Amino acid sequence: MKQRSIQLLTSSGILLLLLTWVHLFVLQQEEGANSTLIFWEFQVPRLLSALLAGAGLSLSGLLMQNLFQNPMAGPYVLGINSGASLLISLLILGAAPTFLNELSYVSAAMTGAFLAASFMFVVSKRVQNIQSLLVIGLMFASFTGAIESVLQSFAAPEQVKQLFIWNMGSLQQMSAAQAPWLGTIIVFGIVTTLFLVKGLNAMVLGDAHALQLGVRVKQLKVVILFVTALLAGSITAYCGPIAFVGLAIPNLARALLKTQDHLLLILFSVFAGSCFLVTIDVLILLLDPWLSIPVNVLTAVIGAPYVAYLMLRQR
Repeated sequence: MKQRSIQLLTSSGILLLLLTWVHLFVLQQEEGANSTLIFWEFQVPRLLSALLAGAGLSLSGLLMQNLFQNPMAGPYVLGINSGASLLISLLILGAAPTFLNELSYVSAAMTGAFLAASFMFVVSKRVQNIQSLLVIGLMFASFTGAIESVLQSFAAPEQVKQLFIWNMGSLQQMSAAQAPWLGTIIVFGIVTTLFLVKGLNAMVLGDAHALQLGVRVKQLKVVILFVTALLAGSITAYCGPIAFVGLAIPNLARALLKTQDHLLLILFSVFAGSCFLVTIDVLILLLDPWLSIPVNVLTAVIGAPYVAYLMLRQR
């Protein structure tokens, strides 16, 4: 079992290196006087967006599934991204231009994600099945979407256009100057989660067993909520809402590794999530001469059938 896990981790790492090479040096070749500038200012940040967003969203999904004890949990499906999007919308449509800076975007998204995650966690304790929780998550997303629509009716056309572009999700929004900030946040989230492995493994057995094993369950849950909000909120701020990555990849990790050891699940989810979003962006680059497709469209095309499959398998 452990040998199989190591082989899968190694394979995912090699695949990620191959996809990175294809993304940078095959599909985005630029010639001319500005080729070096384009490479470092546009191509590298775009690749880093895919790598970091894929890793962060997958990890946040894994943490949510552990917290909710529910394989259908994910930052998009349960409305965590919607909470972040709502506060970003309030910021874009309601704040003065002087307040529209990098710190305000990240702070608003993280606050919205944390509040939404906390709300859904409380709700999860009161519902009896997975389907009910999913319906509530969808209703919450619809509610926040309705508020955004009302706000747009009072906003200026330029603000509505800015919000629409952001809501489509893009791996091209992050600049070279912003990349270190997002990278620091994602690395911090990954390292913090690695320190939680013992508690995460104990949580699989249930709160009572985790307490018997000496795990401070309440404190652990607060840390999980914080890290989830940090990862999902920061990625939403820099890349817009991206669907289904946080739900699909952790379930794929469990299916392939056949283990509940969160050290292996964390590492594989990080690699596989990065591979998935880089693959999505490679497809976007291949189709770009004929068709411009937002990242959310392709993630939904792949993710939605997978969610349906998971629901049917749960039955």
